[in-house]
Amino acid sequence: MEIQNKKQIIVGINDSHDASACVVINGKLVCAISEERCQRVKNTGGFPKNAIEKCLEIADVKKSEINHIVIGSKHVSCENLHNFLASLSISDHYNIEENYWQPIIYNEKTLQIRNVLNDYKPKGIQYYPLENFPLAFNRELNQEQIDAIAAMRLNYICNYFGKDKENVHFMDHHTCHAYYAYYSNPARTEHDEFLVFTADAGGDGAYETVSVFRNDLFKSLHKGRQNILAKIYSYTTLLLGMKPHEHEFKVMGLSPYAKEYHKKKPFQVFSNALQVEGLTFKRNPEVKDFFKYFKERLKDCRFDGIAGGLQDFAEQKMVEWVSNGITNTGINNIILSGGVALNIKANKKIIEIPNVNSLFIPPGVGDESLSVGACYVLIDRLNKEKDSASKVTIEPLNNGYLGNKSTPSEKEKLLNHPIIKEKYNVSHDASPEEVANILMNGEICALFIDNMEFGPRALGHRSLIADPSNPAVVEKINEAIKMRDFWMPFTPSILSERIDDYIVNPKNINCSYMTVSFDTTELGKKHLAGAIHPYDKTARPQRVEQEISPTYYSIIKAFEATTGIGAVLNTSLNIHGKPIVMEPVQIAEELLSNDQVEINYIYVDGTLLMKKK
Repeated sequence: MEIQNKKQIIVGINDSHDASACVVINGKLVCAISEERCQRVKNTGGFPKNAIEKCLEIADVKKSEINHIVIGSKHVSCENLHNFLASLSISDHYNIEENYWQPIIYNEKTLQIRNVLNDYKPKGIQYYPLENFPLAFNRELNQEQIDAIAAMRLNYICNYFGKDKENVHFMDHHTCHAYYAYYSNPARTEHDEFLVFTADAGGDGAYETVSVFRNDLFKSLHKGRQNILAKIYSYTTLLLGMKPHEHEFKVMGLSPYAKEYHKKKPFQVFSNALQVEGLTFKRNPEVKDFFKYFKERLKDCRFDGIAGGLQDFAEQKMVEWVSNGITNTGINNIILSGGVALNIKANKKIIEIPNVNSLFIPPGVGDESLSVGACYVLIDRLNKEKDSASKVTIEPLNNGYLGNKSTPSEKEKLLNHPIIKEKYNVSHDASPEEVANILMNGEICALFIDNMEFGPRALGHRSLIADPSNPAVVEKINEAIKMRDFWMPFTPSILSERIDDYIVNPKNINCSYMTVSFDTTELGKKHLAGAIHPYDKTARPQRVEQEISPTYYSIIKAFEATTGIGAVLNTSLNIHGKPIVMEPVQIAEELLSNDQVEINYIYVDGTLLMKKK
């Protein structure tokens, strides 16, 4: 088709859980935003109307100018359209396991999930017309109903954008994961071949894939439904009293505290459930119901031993799988994508495989990135239909700051908020040195600067920062602001030129997005004492580069000028259970309005707010 204004404008959508939208223009990812940031409901799913509108605003694109809309899954389960995972409490998850799945699996009962959760109400706003699609698991639906859901998605999207059906495309879930991670990698210009692994709790009928990209040509080697690592991790998270699909990182953070003796039995229990066989996995047929199987076998195990055994098991299986892939293909430049790639400690073990040359994991590697991957799949297909002169080149990702900036009116909304006017003094044109002085005095400063990050990690633009050498600030942040679990580590944001001083990274693995953990140097253990894991002394660092994040870089540089420490402690600007803030006023509405939260200093795009004495 003829491209309007000589531009190829594509809008990408993920309408499952962790809904998101993006805009790609002539192969460049211009913006990407998760719907949770707009609706203020963590991990929200469904049609991402607000994220779409914000992306179109950032990209300065009208609906009439869009050439293609592409969606990152061919099929979305009915419960995910109802924002199921984001809406359930821990007790809801227990109820489902004990009163829905176990009677079905062991007693062969016929049940409907809406009868078990008869008072279920989805969080957030659902834009799809779901009146004719009541809450149901896919196993409860016949093919006609599944087809009707697919037709509803297509028709709604066509009507929303005012486009014909031939302009709307649905792409395979795991293919989108693979394309996102591969095309985001700046190192693909340096190497001819990459081996890509995707793994998650399921999408479009698969749990895992292995594929190869050779000079941008994609080849699938394996696609299957046997890698249940993500499901095992999620169900164990629930057994430990935490929320599945959200708190797995807490289990990972707890794992280093476990003693070898306490890990031994849980590790064996998990190992008996799943083995690696070549590029695929072999499941134990006894595991009919994850929850009951592990509950019965782990009932006499310590909580930290369970966490440690689970993490050791996950690391071992991922290392075996990747090693088998290298042996099978001879390719040792590795890329990971999908929810399992969020396990930073397993990623560390993969880096340490002797014949791994490189590992890349981009920001937002969970399902929020399906919107971006879908765009890249479509561009690849469209390129195959064109002559070389009209093909579009997909640009690699050089930063994760893909969201919105604050507008002057949004900033004024914060400054005029009653809490700010009553409790804070305001200093305009504050310098990086003033922020650095706050940190040197043992205080915490909230940062809201420049473009919002994409994905679950705060990369200094929507962050709380502090002196990383001061372990006392950890308790202060946990108790006064974040209300997070005491065992969870924070992360260091490190000046690019100081990375080697603090991080053991002989393979020069990309560490810009907090997607991999590393051992720390002796100086790192000293300078980053409050920003590394307190037990195993590993770090999940962010490399901060001046040309990519000049404001954040200048603050850390000012801190270094006086202290000699080229890093700050960084954690996300939000309270526990809420998404990272998107607009300045949310600092007042969600954090400062909570009586248990105390933030004395807030820096918003050059303006410093200081709490009155």
